[in-house]
Amino acid sequence: MSRIFSKFSLVAMLLVAALATTAIACGGSDGDDEPAATAAPGQPTSAPTATPTVDPKAGWPKELKIGLFGGDDSEETLRNAEPMKKLLEKELGIPITIFTGTSYGAVIEAMRAKRVDAMTVGPFAYVLAVQEANAEAIAVSVSTSANPPVYDPNTLPYYISVVFTKKGNGVATLNDIKGKGFNFVDPASASGHLAPKTMLIKLGFNPDKDFQTVFAGSHPTSVLSVWNDKSAAGATNESNLKRLDDSGQIDWCAYPDGLINKPRTAAEMKTYYDGCPNGSIVALAQTDPIPNTPFAVRQDLPETLKDAIQAALLKAKDDPEFIAARKSWYTEPSKSLGLESLDKFYNPLRDIAKLLNLNLKELAEGG
Repeated sequence: MSRIFSKFSLVAMLLVAALATTAIACGGSDGDDEPAATAAPGQPTSAPTATPTVDPKAGWPKELKIGLFGGDDSEETLRNAEPMKKLLEKELGIPITIFTGTSYGAVIEAMRAKRVDAMTVGPFAYVLAVQEANAEAIAVSVSTSANPPVYDPNTLPYYISVVFTKKGNGVATLNDIKGKGFNFVDPASASGHLAPKTMLIKLGFNPDKDFQTVFAGSHPTSVLSVWNDKSAAGATNESNLKRLDDSGQIDWCAYPDGLINKPRTAAEMKTYYDGCPNGSIVALAQTDPIPNTPFAVRQDLPETLKDAIQAALLKAKDDPEFIAARKSWYTEPSKSLGLESLDKFYNPLRDIAKLLNLNLKELAEGG
């Protein structure tokens, strides 16, 4: 009996061991219904994890809102902005909405309140927008007077204002203007008032006391007043002199090289003046370069969006239809000028504001 029991026990033990070995081989020790996966030799033991796709437009708004100063005709402003709108919509792939403000100040306030994402305002207004609305310049407008308008890489992203006179009227130097009539354009005009006034102050003049200053109201009026012998001298930008000469309204003595908005030394200006005929409008002195109008965005926009907007604007130079319609394109000159950022391009305007103790908010509201 004991031998039978012993044989039975031995068989039972062998059976249990066989069942255990089978369970381990099949991977069923934890009760799962599916067998454990096995890997082929030399292959990873688990499936590779897919790399997540990064959305290049992550954080972008559904539409880009741009603010512009409407000027005297907001409808005309919107029509002029249409080529820019189409360019940005094509390159960004999102709708563009253009808003107009009754002043530069209104546009700046819209950006501060995040009602607009980008804007185009005057250079001095941009300086204020940096302070008030965290604006960031990403491109600068470059205009052309060529007919027909075409891209010219030599056209500079700034312009120059001059103090001018009509040769032969008794004014041959800045000193000769003392006690005589002098035309500024408008209190808020960079090239028609602020820049030339700063230049005169740096040269030791007090225009408000040394000259009989008036505000002519517009650039053409400032020049035509001197042309018609109603004032001895005035201030305007060089482009205005060229336009008036091209249209036959004045006889402007152009520079010998035919270029405008090119900085020249005092000696060069003297040689130029001496070579001009009596009875022609002639420049006496140039201001420092005045930066052109920037295209600015809110600093808190996604960097990918800011980069995309900038890239789109810089493509304008390769679009003949855009240039024909706008007579301008965009550039980013900071590297060529050795500047840390495009915002530094506008530091001369900050210097003017400081020297003249300007209230930029009042200027913006007047613009």
